Amino acid sequence: MDACTRPSHTGRQRGFFHRSRLAVFFLTLALSGQALAATNPVLEPENDQTNSISPSSDHEVAIANVAAGSESASFSARLTDASTRYAKNLQWLVFDAAGERLLDATSTTASLPLKPGYYRIEARIGAIAIEEHFTLLEGNSIAINFVLNAGSLRILPRLKGTITPDIMTRSLVYALTGKKSGELVADSSMPGEPLTLTAGKYRVENRMGLGNVIAIADVEVRPGVISALEINHNAGIAHLAYQGQSPQVVAWQIRQGSTVLVTGLSGMQASLVLQPGDYVAVAKIGDDTITTNFTIVDGQLRDVVIGN
Repeated sequence: MDACTRPSHTGRQRGFFHRSRLAVFFLTLALSGQALAATNPVLEPENDQTNSISPSSDHEVAIANVAAGSESASFSARLTDASTRYAKNLQWLVFDAAGERLLDATSTTASLPLKPGYYRIEARIGAIAIEEHFTLLEGNSIAINFVLNAGSLRILPRLKGTITPDIMTRSLVYALTGKKSGELVADSSMPGEPLTLTAGKYRVENRMGLGNVIAIADVEVRPGVISALEINHNAGIAHLAYQGQSPQVVAWQIRQGSTVLVTGLSGMQASLVLQPGDYVAVAKIGDDTITTNFTIVDGQLRDVVIGN
């Protein structure tokens, strides 16, 4: 496996400054699909006299005087403190002191009228989640602009010498730094998908198709920069096919020596991505078992036919 990182050849990288700052937002499990807990703790006042927001994350707060009854809050986010544009397509969630959800929207910015009181704001994008509490006083509006301290990573896996648009790929991204160090923060099955991540170091595990092909590489995500991780797998593709007519399901198994690598495949045909080496294909049809030996070399597309 060869892996390298380089700046992406997209113009979106231009215009970002190279000034960095410490990551202060926590990573969350991407695509977890988990709902917020039904029992939210009651938020206590942080300051009885002034509008306030807890200082745990980087942000900019602007407060304006408005007529009583016109109080509101608005939210936005930038990738870095040097970014001139807002980050796009964040999920915004706003809860009141009793835990009731007042806003659930996906947009670049969000705003809503609010009564004076105590609130919690959550914003999510990619593998990043931020959470803050704030207080809104009578006769005020508040605007909060978060600094995500984030960048993007594109994972580009391929098999050397082959074009394989039909081969499944999966990339798992684990944090090596920060509060979520050692935890899975992103899971992608789309090559080249931009993954938004807090600046820091990560370990990428990429699997190509069914078989025994896996590559592991470490990468650093820099704030405001879109980077690409190219992974070249040393492997070949075995197309398994049962030749003949059978009213029963064909069950496949792939062995390497005494080790069973793949089992549970069924159908007249199947495709596997395998490291270079010698293998045994086993086709089970009812009570009959047929085996054949085959060899895979780097970059090879090999037809393995079993049957009459």
